[in-house]
Amino acid sequence: MSIEKKVSLGLTQFIKYTLKGSGAQANMVRQIKYQDEYHPAFDYWKTLRDGIIKYHSENHDTDYLYELINSVDLKKQENYRNAIKEYLKFFKKKEVVWFDPGKAHWSINDVLIRSSPELGLIIDGQPYLIKLYFAGKKEKIDKRICKDSLTLMQNSIFDKTIEDTVKFGIFNIQKSKLIVNDNFNEDDLIALEAQAVQFMYIWNKI
Repeated sequence: MSIEKKVSLGLTQFIKYTLKGSGAQANMVRQIKYQDEYHPAFDYWKTLRDGIIKYHSENHDTDYLYELINSVDLKKQENYRNAIKEYLKFFKKKEVVWFDPGKAHWSINDVLIRSSPELGLIIDGQPYLIKLYFAGKKEKIDKRICKDSLTLMQNSIFDKTIEDTVKFGIFNIQKSKLIVNDNFNEDDLIALEAQAVQFMYIWNKI
């Protein structure tokens, strides 16, 4: 099946799917399949996501992020303020250099997952490709739970050369935690492929 005809979803959607227990995964797939067409106005974290990218890529000071709070609806402002505080806490006293993360995807059979990381950062000399995750305030997000998604990132096809020294991470902004898994093996890839096949099985049933 060509890429154009594959079922396409974002990495954040796939992360949310893998976080669910087997009984809740069908409902998660249903939400993804029948959701309304994406519109920026309904993307709760878009302003902060884009702002974090510019904060690093354009080398702004921290005031730039806090100024974003005034540009969002009053109902969002407290959540934005807390998220920015947690984000900046992680980088305190760290040396950080931006690099272009490029675009990426991973696919198997009939499903394609858009896996482009938002950030390419060299943190204290170590390069990382990082996916920002905003929904981890109440959910349990740890290395074990994120293994499938981290494996997916590592095995993605990028539009640019990725150095062997790069580590892949998911940044849980709500907990100021960068989750990285260095111990990938063939079993991890098999488990990832099984998750994707199961996703498509549910997709075709509902």
